[in-house]
Amino acid sequence: MPSTDYLLTRIIPGGFPRGSMILIAGEPGTGKTTLVSAIAINEIKKGKKVLFVSLNEPKEDYFGTIEGFGWEIDESKFKFVDLFTVGREALEAQLKLITEEIFNFKPDLIVIDSITALTSLMSPDAVRSFLHASLGTLVKSIGAVALLVAEKPMGKEELGFGVEEFVVDGVIILRYIKYGEHYRRVMEIPKMRRRKIEKPQYEYAITDKGIELFEVPELERTEVVTRERVTTGIAKLDVLTDGGFYKGSITVIAGQTGTGKTTFGLHFVYTNALRGHRAVFVTLEESVGDILRSMNNYGMKYESVKDRLNIISIVPESESPVSIFVKLKEIIENEKPVALVIDSYTALEEHMDRVELSKMVRYLQLAVKNNQIATILTMNMEGGIECLPPTGLSTLADNIILLGYDFEDGRMVKKMLILKSRASNHARKIYKFDITSKGVEISD
Repeated sequence: MPSTDYLLTRIIPGGFPRGSMILIAGEPGTGKTTLVSAIAINEIKKGKKVLFVSLNEPKEDYFGTIEGFGWEIDESKFKFVDLFTVGREALEAQLKLITEEIFNFKPDLIVIDSITALTSLMSPDAVRSFLHASLGTLVKSIGAVALLVAEKPMGKEELGFGVEEFVVDGVIILRYIKYGEHYRRVMEIPKMRRRKIEKPQYEYAITDKGIELFEVPELERTEVVTRERVTTGIAKLDVLTDGGFYKGSITVIAGQTGTGKTTFGLHFVYTNALRGHRAVFVTLEESVGDILRSMNNYGMKYESVKDRLNIISIVPESESPVSIFVKLKEIIENEKPVALVIDSYTALEEHMDRVELSKMVRYLQLAVKNNQIATILTMNMEGGIECLPPTGLSTLADNIILLGYDFEDGRMVKKMLILKSRASNHARKIYKFDITSKGVEISD
């Protein structure tokens, strides 16, 4: 669970202070139980003991949820206390049981999910007394960390009686925030004693792996510089680029609508798949059916490469920016392709703000180089091949290929220019090309 490690090392440097109580509050469905469970399993993997007090669901349901994420719990270091049903008449006994379990088990991490089930039966003074005098004192005496899950009503800012956040040492709030047509999950850290929080807000998603934070992972820049190339998928373009694209390189293919950017990308993944390499084509503008139809029109037989070529369609309008980021990250980590096409960067630009896009571009830059993935990004541009739109991609790219239209004798002609090809003796003149039943054909 890299996001959990990231939370406890980078976002909260040094992790939660020992002897502290942390309030984790959020609306229903924001992933509070998922977050505290991920933290608990992370601690168990380090050899720490965890006491999990559940007032929200019975043991069978809880373990079913954990198994759904593929997490395994070492039960020799994990004690689950099932207090699913709490009545006002049993409150005193429940509080006593919790303190006894803490005293006897002496855990490194205590989770109470949720503290709201207890505090809703108590007066504000009783809540303060229990958190500060009873639970807080006990947690400090054994040097543990207590994570207290609290329910936050939809659309309201207050947490419980309003005293909880003043008694605890840290507060993490999980929110739903409406952004355009989507709701985003956002984690805020407004308070954390004895820790300096550089950035208090992070967007996150709940995936089949748990909590994924929308932040560029810590990827070390690789020092390995390969001289190995992969084919561009077009024989003439291989010659013009001095032998194809280097593994780990990023190629931007920019052009006006209809100039064949997608077709260049299809040649790239299809031919590499034919040669036995894993390849992925990610489309953000068309359906998988549309891409398969285009391949068929160019004589590309998908059946012959379907075990090595994965075509993935992501509809930006129906996804939040963080979910797009997570999907691209999972594609790179799980597929480990040799050839990758993202069609198109323009679609990402239209559905992400500048900060989000720069994070994704930074991640792509590091990930494709570290994994030696030859990558093509397509993008739209206005004007002919003499116009490259201002974008950070121009410095990011190892190769830039511009596509455009021109008119000769009243006839529209497609033209191509290799503007940049790093560490290559590439062709420097403008070439004509056409899109035929065989795909891209470049003239001499």
